[in-house]
Amino acid sequence: MKYLLVCALTLLLAASLSAQIQKPNFAAITMDGSRIDTASLKGKVIVLNLWFINCPNCRDEIKQLNQIVDQYKDNKDVVFVALAASKKADLEKFLVKNPFKYQVVPSAEMIIFSKFGTANKNGEIDMPFPMHYVLDRSGNVVMKMQGTKGVDAVRAELARQFGSRTTELK
Repeated sequence: MKYLLVCALTLLLAASLSAQIQKPNFAAITMDGSRIDTASLKGKVIVLNLWFINCPNCRDEIKQLNQIVDQYKDNKDVVFVALAASKKADLEKFLVKNPFKYQVVPSAEMIIFSKFGTANKNGEIDMPFPMHYVLDRSGNVVMKMQGTKGVDAVRAELARQFGSRTTELK
């Protein structure tokens, strides 16, 4: 009986996680104290980066991600959010030497795992880093890519979302 209950709960969690990924709504406080709520950003394209300080690939791609932000800096229809699985104090030190132009949300582990984690065959939640998502104007996930190849996928999806309205890097 206990086994059946555990199996049922695992299936419900997996179904819940897969349903949440379609419209991963969350609210959080950014490093500068601003409140970000994805539900209130309907009508905008949201670019999400899931990362943490001690992830070498996460650190390596920040410069390229900043270039994308610069490319779209005049486009008010796109928002860049970085959910960090690192504490605010650690991020403050890190970001002084490694500026990140996304709106960084510190200590976002619960959001990351509850909204973006996937249950593996053992019922454990997996979350590879770095992970990139693009949400369309309705809040649906239209692009998901793990690793540094996600940077190019973000570029391609933004070009698709905005067509010729993009601005080139100077």
